[in-house]
Amino acid sequence: MIITITFFIFIIGLLFFGSLPFISIHTKKKKEKLFRQLSKEGANNNLIFCSQEILDNKVIGFDGIHRKILVLERNKNSFTSSIISLDQVHHCQLLTEEGVFDSNDFKSVSQQISMGVLELQFEFSNHHEAASITFNNGLMKSKREFALLKAKAEYWCVMFSKMLNQQVSVRA
Repeated sequence: MIITITFFIFIIGLLFFGSLPFISIHTKKKKEKLFRQLSKEGANNNLIFCSQEILDNKVIGFDGIHRKILVLERNKNSFTSSIISLDQVHHCQLLTEEGVFDSNDFKSVSQQISMGVLELQFEFSNHHEAASITFNNGLMKSKREFALLKAKAEYWCVMFSKMLNQQVSVRA
């Protein structure tokens, strides 16, 4: 009786740990497919990515030469892409449930941002609708993963803010 139970537990454990590589292979193929599609979309739009960032179901490609961001999102079996030109962006900020933070605010309030929505928002110079990149939709359970996404969002906010064309007024 004890041998049968032990053997049964052993078989269940073997099946569980034996299936883990297949799960990781599926995740790896999913990421590769996202990056291949990003490469195709970039080639179609004459973009050369110097940096990429993968999020849950989307990938961000940044072309520093052309100053453009390509956001590719996977929706079930299709992909949607959008391009944000930094030449047309006036302001970049991080939206959270606590409020809106500029790249200058991160040192003083970074510890105050709690788990929730993290969104990088771009305001255009011609006052079109604002574009945004969602890093976290508020459904995440892991504090460690949220901290990583928060650091990524803050990093990209600072980088993009430094690249914006600043309005300069000249006095004679």
